[in-house]
Order: sequence, then C-alpha cells, then structure tokens
Amino acid sequence: LGIKGTFFVPDHASPAKLDAMRRYGVEVRLFGDDSLLSEQEARRYAKEHGLAYISPYNDLAVVAGQGTVGLEIVEQLPSVEVVLVAVGGGGLIGGVASALKTHNPQVQVIGCLPQNSPVMAVAVERGEIVDLPSLPTLSDGTAGGIEAHAVTFDLCRTLVDEWLLVSEEEIAAAMRLMIEGQHLLVEGAAAVPVAALLKSGDRWQGKQVAIVLCGGNVSL
Repeated sequence: LGIKGTFFVPDHASPAKLDAMRRYGVEVRLFGDDSLLSEQEARRYAKEHGLAYISPYNDLAVVAGQGTVGLEIVEQLPSVEVVLVAVGGGGLIGGVASALKTHNPQVQVIGCLPQNSPVMAVAVERGEIVDLPSLPTLSDGTAGGIEAHAVTFDLCRTLVDEWLLVSEEEIAAAMRLMIEGQHLLVEGAAAVPVAALLKSGDRWQGKQVAIVLCGGNVSL
C-alpha cells in the first residue's frame, strides 16, 4: 500500500494477523492484553512522535470506508432484508448499517458478538460505554474495550436493530462449516455472524439474508 507506520496490537493477536500486517512493510508492536490498551498506547506514541493516529473504528472517515461494504451489498442484492455483522468497536457495523438504512430503513441489521467479549452490546443496553473484562475468544478481531466517546456508539445505538451473542463452541463450529462446506478459510470474527445465523436462522426463513465475512487472517 506504500504506507509507512507503526501498528499497535494486543498481545493475543493471532500470528496470522501479525504476519499479514508485516507483509505490508509496517512495524508491528504488541502492547497490552486488550485492544483498548493498544489503542491508548498508539495515541500516546503518535503524539510523542508527531505522527497521525488512525483508529480502527473511532474515526468517521474509517467508518465511511467500512460502509462501502454496505453499498456493495445493496448493489448486489437490492432486496436484502437482514444483514448480520460482527461487532467489536462498531466501525464496520456502523458504516454498513448507515449505508443499508439509507437504501432501505426496513433492512434489519443484526450485531453479532462473542459471549466472551460483548462490550458494544452491553454498552448499548446500559446506555453508555462500559469497561468490561474480555475473556479469551476465537474472535480476536472483535475482542476488547471501546474508547470513551467513540463515534460508533451512537451509530450502533440508533442503527443496529438487534444483538446476538455466540459461544466459543458455536464460533468454532461456524469456522469448520465455512471451511468444509464453502471452502472458505475465515477467522473467528468472520465466523461470529455465521454462528449467529445458525443459532437463529429459523427466524429468517424465506428472507433475503446477507452475512459479512470480515476477515480470513487465520493460519491452518
């Protein structure tokens, strides 16, 4: 991509993700056991060295970029009725939901999270961003806390219609299903909405349903 920079990621980041980032020629630094701690350290480092800080979700330009996934969905499936998306900091679902709801306010947007790290779902339920411990999860791409005053909180609160939580066993089963049945190697975060559909799919029989498979950074 021609980008020179430093990525800060939590200690539990998968080796496949680290390798993928390093292939772009950027420096990768491990910091903290939670993505929120990594983000805070990245902000501190950027300020100290006079660099620009780019959040993976707490930035309207980033959210807009992720929202192009929603545009692709409505271009390919204009009659879509239900869309399931994995949720961490809320950037992906915030952008996707904005695009979908602009196309058709009746589209149901379902936020899907691991039971071991349901931070955004709990925050929306309580009406404020919360600080929760995150247990180990296959969905490392969505794990961790959320920055205070994140722009994604209001987007999630107003645009996401429902929240579904899935267990680690359900995530693993969904990963295996995608590999065996669809020949797609998806990471844990991408398997979360698949697991949610398997868990609740009977409700949407006969509807046009889309799942966002948000990554494949996982090793064999």
